Parts: sequence; C-alpha cells; structure tokens
Amino acid sequence: MKSVLHAVFSGLILGITILIVNDLMIKEQNNKLTYSLFQNNSAPANYTQAIEASAPAVVNIFIQVTDSDYDGSSNDTSSVNKNFSSASGIIVDKNGYILTNYHVIMNASISGSTIFVQLRNGKTYQGGIVGYDKRTDIAVLKVNTKDVLPVIPINLNRKPRLGDVVLAIGNPYNIGQTITMGIISAVGRTGSGVTNVNTLDLSPGIQEFIQTDAAINSGNSGGALVNSFGEFVGMNTATLSSIENQTNGISFAIPAELSLNIMRDIIKHGRVIRGYLGIMAKDITSGSDSLRRKSGVVITSIDPSGPAHNLLYAGDSIISVNGEKITDLKHVMNIIASSQPNTSLVFEIMRGDELVTISVLLAEQR
Repeated sequence: MKSVLHAVFSGLILGITILIVNDLMIKEQNNKLTYSLFQNNSAPANYTQAIEASAPAVVNIFIQVTDSDYDGSSNDTSSVNKNFSSASGIIVDKNGYILTNYHVIMNASISGSTIFVQLRNGKTYQGGIVGYDKRTDIAVLKVNTKDVLPVIPINLNRKPRLGDVVLAIGNPYNIGQTITMGIISAVGRTGSGVTNVNTLDLSPGIQEFIQTDAAINSGNSGGALVNSFGEFVGMNTATLSSIENQTNGISFAIPAELSLNIMRDIIKHGRVIRGYLGIMAKDITSGSDSLRRKSGVVITSIDPSGPAHNLLYAGDSIISVNGEKITDLKHVMNIIASSQPNTSLVFEIMRGDELVTISVLLAEQR
C-alpha cells in the first residue's frame, strides 16, 4: 500500500513539475516574441532597420528632355523642357552602377536629354546610360563620383517565398521617397513584358516576375522591393494592365538575381547576348487531345531568315534539347536564350510518327 501511495505521490510531483516548467517555457517564448516584435517595452513593431539598411540606396531618377532646337547658348530662348519625368533606381554597386527599368530611360537617348540621380539625402549627380535590355525591361546607369555611395544589401541565397513580407521603396508621382508594405503573392509569374509605362501584359512570354500586393504606382518603377531584412528582392516594374477595370494589389517586380545577371552582361558587353533559333511555338498541352499525352512544344511557324529555316518545320514537336527533356515553351526558350550565338544545339523532334535528331547553329538575337 505504501509503495502505491509513494508512486502516486511521485507522479503528482512529476506532473506539477512538468506543468511549471512548461509554463515557464511558454512565458519565455512569449517574452522573446514580444521582444522581437516590439524590440523594447515602449516601441511598436516596425521595419525601421530594414528601411535604414536599404532606403538610402534607392534613388530618385529625373529625366529632362530639352527641345532639340536648343543650341546650348544662354541667349537661345527656344530652350523648352518638352518632358520632365521622374522614377526610381537602385544603387547595387559601390562603383556607381544603378539599376532601373528600360521604360524609365527609353526617351533619354533623345538629343539634349539629361539624367539626374538624387540620393535620399538630397545630393544629386548626373547619370549616364551604360546599356539596356528591352526584353527584360532592365537598364543600367552609372554616376561617376568619388563619394562613398550607399549600396543596397544583397543576399541571393535567401530566395523569395510566398507570404514573405516585402517593402516597396520608390518615388511615386514625384512626391519623394515612399515606402509601402505587402507580401509576396506569387513567384515565377510569366509575361511578355511591359507593354506600356507601368503596365504589364501577362500573355505568354519568358519574362518572370515576383507578384506583390505592396502598392506600386507611377514613379515607383525602378525602385527596390526588399524583405524584412532590407535585402534586395526585386526591382519594382509594373502593375497589371487592365482594359476594363482598374486593378488593385496586383503589382510586379523583376527578381533581384535576374536583374543583377542582366546588369553584369550589360556592363561586360554593352548588351545582353542571347541565342536565337527563329521559331514560334506553343505548349503541346494547348493542342489537340491526342497531343496532350505528350510533353514538349509544337512549332507553329519558322522565321525564314532564322537559323532553323529548312531544318525545323511547323508541326514539329520538340521533345528534348541537348538530351534535356522539354517540359514547356518557357523551358525551351530559356535554353535557347541562355545559349551563346554560334552554339550548336541538338533537337530531338517528333515529325509525324518519326523521331528525328537535328542540329541547329544558333544566331544572335537582335
């Protein structure tokens, strides 16, 4: 009997001990959570550190286009500013390289135009165009200065995820630097690119975007989308184009990794060098029921001046490229675009009921 009572008493003591320890652990976790959210007992939750880390590297871009009849003299009264636009950019390199959108600077090549880059502290520099890539709507500017420029934090190992909190930093409507907040709503959104200033066409294309509900307005283009650490996630580019209805909470950014890769090519070559095959195609799944059982893409037309002319034909189904099985149109387009001109690619083709292997020498996409 004594042993039974001893066992019951021991069990009660153990249970009470576990409850006390559990309660202490929960309180400790709550205290940690409270600390992480509020940082101290008197400060509200905020993203101040993220903003202070990234916002100084987001610049205002002003483009002044002067009347082409202006001869540069102070007596020439025909000098008129036909256009004066504003947008945003991101300092991504200590040597003064700045990322922005092509549609921001596409009129800046006009004779007499000047690009000004203004930092958050008000300091202003004249910028020059290093190069641009229309296909991805990316442009690279550079300012020449001995000043130490702020550079946006970059961590490409931290991949953007659905639900990540993001901050959009830019100069909307030229009211000055503004920060809006949202989450990443989708990644890998494909589209054909920017069709008009600040509007996006999501018809089939190879461009990839991060979708966010952070407010991106006119003038935000070229600004930074950053995570809660202040790290560069993407370059704010456009909102969804809508003919019938105005869209809200559907905005897009070019991923940071793609932006930086394009920038490196532009700095190195003055342009992005891509392979060109000269075909138009569609996913097999968008064809007839008999084709839906297959994977790959079906060619719909051939550029008569392209490298695929007389080698590939409309109706051919591309099954693999260089032994890599093709899943969809974006897949094959990425392989071609990432290959250098004068590279030979081996295509495995279904032509009717016959499996054919054909080698094509790529040209350069213009």
